[in-house]
Amino acid sequence: MCDSRRPRGGYLRFNPQQCDPTLGEARTMADASAWERAYQRLKIDILSGSIPVGPLDIRLLGDRLRMSVTPVREALARLHAERLVRLAPHQGYVVATASARRLEHLYELSSALVHLCLERASRSRRPKAVSAPPLLLAGSYASDLTALIGDIAADQPNGALAETILSLNDQLYAARRCEPRIFTGADHELAGWVELWANRNAGDLRLRLRDYHRTRLVRVDAIARLLLEESGEA
Repeated sequence: MCDSRRPRGGYLRFNPQQCDPTLGEARTMADASAWERAYQRLKIDILSGSIPVGPLDIRLLGDRLRMSVTPVREALARLHAERLVRLAPHQGYVVATASARRLEHLYELSSALVHLCLERASRSRRPKAVSAPPLLLAGSYASDLTALIGDIAADQPNGALAETILSLNDQLYAARRCEPRIFTGADHELAGWVELWANRNAGDLRLRLRDYHRTRLVRVDAIARLLLEESGEA
C-alpha cells in the first residue's frame, strides 16, 4: 500500500521512492520537512504492514530513512498521537495492535459517521450524475475501501467530520487488510459500493455500508485474532 487519504479530491497517492530522498537531498531540507517525510514514510509502512514485528529502533529507522534520529522521534510522537504506534514498557515504540474491544468502538464510530455523511448526501439537491473526477483505486481491498470512505467523507463540507473519518480510516486499515480472509466475496461487494458511489446513489450505499459495519462487528473477535497473528503477539 502506498497511499494516504486527504480531504476533497479523494486521496493523495504516495510512491515509496518519493518518501526516501537521497542523502544529499536530506541534508538540504529543513528539519520540519525531514520529520514530515519521516512521518509519511513510517505511516505508509505501518498501514501496509511492512514494519517488522517488535520494538521500533529509532536509530535503525533513521539510518533507513537517511536522516537523524530527531525527526524520526518527532514522527513517532505524531503517530503515537494518532494511535498507530504505542509505547510498550521496556521496549519503546511498537506498532499498535487494536484489541477486539477497540475495534468494536472504531467500527461503531465509523458506521455512525459514514451513515451521517451518506444521509446528507442523499438529501443533497445535486444531480446524481456529477462531473467529479473518478475515484482512483489501487486494486487492493483495504486501500480501495479506505479510498471510498475517504471520498464519501470529503464530499460533504464539514471538515472536522471528514478529518475524524480519515483518522478512523487509518486506525481501521490493518483490520481491513484482514477482512477478505474472513468474508468471502468482499472484493465483489466493494466493487458494488464503488459503483453506487460513482452514480451518487447515496441512499442505497448507506444501507450497504450499514450492513458492512454490522457484519464486521459480529466478527470483530476473529478480526482481532488475525491482527494478533500478524503482529506476532498471538
